[in-house]
Amino acid sequence: MSKDWEDINVNRRSKDKVVFESRFVQSIYDGIGYLKDETTEILKEIDSNEFKQNLDEMDVQEFGETVINHFSDFADDLSKFKDDVINQDGVPDFIKDSSREAKIALNRDEDYLKVARRKLDKVDSDELDDAEAVNARVVQLCDKSIDLNNKNHEAYYLKGLALTNLGKYEEAVEEFLCSLALEDNVESKLAIANVNRLNGEFNDAINVYDSVSDDDPFEALKGKAYTYYDWQKYGQASKAFSEANEIEELDEKSKKIWDECSL
Repeated sequence: MSKDWEDINVNRRSKDKVVFESRFVQSIYDGIGYLKDETTEILKEIDSNEFKQNLDEMDVQEFGETVINHFSDFADDLSKFKDDVINQDGVPDFIKDSSREAKIALNRDEDYLKVARRKLDKVDSDELDDAEAVNARVVQLCDKSIDLNNKNHEAYYLKGLALTNLGKYEEAVEEFLCSLALEDNVESKLAIANVNRLNGEFNDAINVYDSVSDDDPFEALKGKAYTYYDWQKYGQASKAFSEANEIEELDEKSKKIWDECSL
């Protein structure tokens, strides 16, 4: 074993900074320090006079959710950093195995999926400047979840959604099929129909939407409407939008496209 690992517990101070002999331990220590510094800055902002003066004008619940999500993002960044360090070629296998076994024992697979869901929600709400990077991170999170528990159908489904957003349609369909193999779920079927639509396979998309019309009539009709719209069959698109709207009020984006069908 190299000197780097033999001296794992040895450290010294230089100009008030703790310096470890082990590069591995130093990397983790620096990552924790980064999270601590960023947390301190957020708390300073919350405690500032400017923030307190504007507090009454804010939606406190929305602010609370934003702060929690901010901390969650830092935690995810640190988790990714830690995983990257542990998975380096020079790290002994017993440490990698120990890390994985600890995650399995703590049911970390679901934790990865919680972060993946939240990141996908941000992508869907158009709040991000770099959606590609976020979708790529969702794929990584789902892979980590699958590595710990390959029987969770939602992990494959969420990964398929991220791959769809990245335009990797064939890979996305494979993930949706894996999800269906584990559990017959309408979400994956709708997702496959959506991939068919995006891929210009309109007949296939309509057929899949028809197959789930009893399970989720609103989403099936809305999906058919979008398919007919992309197919430039505007009359059929308008009819499908109308039938969907009778079940549940359409979102603003769908209403706008519906209006375009009547022009």
